[in-house]
Amino acid sequence: MTATITSPVSTNIASTDTGAMDSLRALLERAGLTEEAVCGRTGVASIYDFTSVRDGRAPAESRDALDVLIRLFLDGELLDRSVIRQHLPADAVRALESIGLLSGPSADASKQFATVLLYPTQGLWLISDLPRSAAGSPNPLPSDAVYPAITENTRDFITSLPRTRCERFLEMCGGTGIAALMAARTCGHAWTADVTERATRYARFNAELNGFTNVSAVQGDLYEPVRGLTFDRIVAHPPYIASPEQTMIYRDGGPDGEQFTRALLAGLPEFLEPGGRYYMTCVATDRTNAPIEQRVREMIGPANGEFDVVVAVRATRDPTEYFRLNTRAGVLSEKEADARIAAYQKVGAEKLVYVSLAVERHESPQAPLTARRSSGTTPLGESLDWQLDWVRLRESPGFAERLLESRVWCRDGARIRSDQRLTDGDWRVERVDLSVDAPFRTSVECSAETGAILTRCTAAIRVRQLARDLVASGLVGSEGAEEAVVSLVAFFVNAGCLETDLLPSPASIA
Repeated sequence: MTATITSPVSTNIASTDTGAMDSLRALLERAGLTEEAVCGRTGVASIYDFTSVRDGRAPAESRDALDVLIRLFLDGELLDRSVIRQHLPADAVRALESIGLLSGPSADASKQFATVLLYPTQGLWLISDLPRSAAGSPNPLPSDAVYPAITENTRDFITSLPRTRCERFLEMCGGTGIAALMAARTCGHAWTADVTERATRYARFNAELNGFTNVSAVQGDLYEPVRGLTFDRIVAHPPYIASPEQTMIYRDGGPDGEQFTRALLAGLPEFLEPGGRYYMTCVATDRTNAPIEQRVREMIGPANGEFDVVVAVRATRDPTEYFRLNTRAGVLSEKEADARIAAYQKVGAEKLVYVSLAVERHESPQAPLTARRSSGTTPLGESLDWQLDWVRLRESPGFAERLLESRVWCRDGARIRSDQRLTDGDWRVERVDLSVDAPFRTSVECSAETGAILTRCTAAIRVRQLARDLVASGLVGSEGAEEAVVSLVAFFVNAGCLETDLLPSPASIA
């Protein structure tokens, strides 16, 4: 049964009195509303899988407060008031009603439903808007609906962010404010900005619910609400679905899906501090005139030479195949698919590219880096930071001497494959392919001699000693040997085949 309501009660959510918020927080703590508990109770592997399997699960029983909270705030069920009051304390029910999180259909006073999703993720409790299938969901969803933070693409965004400290953190296109709330645990102050008043109110609520006092939720068009401020870390998960009209604000990114991606990158020269970093997860395009990594640089504008750009590709799709698939799945009509295919063809888009990227502003003049990598088996936030840190180290004064004194070794899991040809009765190695899955997925073709060099790095060895050994074995000439080995080692460290104690790379996810 779906209750029809003309406007979502959740639009009434505002600052709450301390007593009501304390009662809500106490309810969630006593009930044990954690990711582990929800997954264990519902049989899903991860909280990020919950929304995709919710509609296929059988209705749950109500044995305790946790069951009731799951049924109300994650499954979106219409429940009997008697069941709610049987398992939830009276003060908690009053708090839910006074805050505006619990309501009921006017035609049946014996029933109640949740007006928002309320769920645990990343050690936080968050609210966002209901899906269409929920009992209390408005029909249709409002254009300013707040997107849930427990979807796979939100997980991709979150894992693309570093967990290191910063002083001034800004989340753009903030929605629930999840990135700012996670950063608030370690940063000096975090801002979350969104164009809609609804998302701003939800983010403020989420900050209050989780007890953060160093989070500011601000409303306005792109960077406008923080004009005059600068930040040492900016992150964004912008709307990126190609759509000629913005019918859903959290989703639609203009005719080519890149409207907000371009605007956010163009703002970096004004809002990102020297030494600061910007992180974004989005869908963009490789085009006939330039691949995505070069286009990201161009989007920054005339000052793009002050920035390093690293793009990690998660997946690529052919635009025509993608939109035809959407038609077969019933997501788009043939007319809509044809229009989007034509829009991509008009701008010369060859591939849809799902990426997480990092941009660093130089603290001092240096040659800019533009790199494209493939996502591997380490969290992308750590991998992107490692790549930028390695470039900074490599360009620093005295790097060659420091590398010579460092120890290197082959990364665990690295693979060497050789191509051999039988010549005059002897098998000769013609080519060696090296591959690793971390910190990025990389495959490198090299000479037989280079492969032989790497086999000497199975155990940790000082680079200066490696150079001496290679000269003694005749694999490297004595003149300029150290310079040549430094260049070779730096190349294979960047590729991920070699590790160095100068800058250990992140570990793979178990």
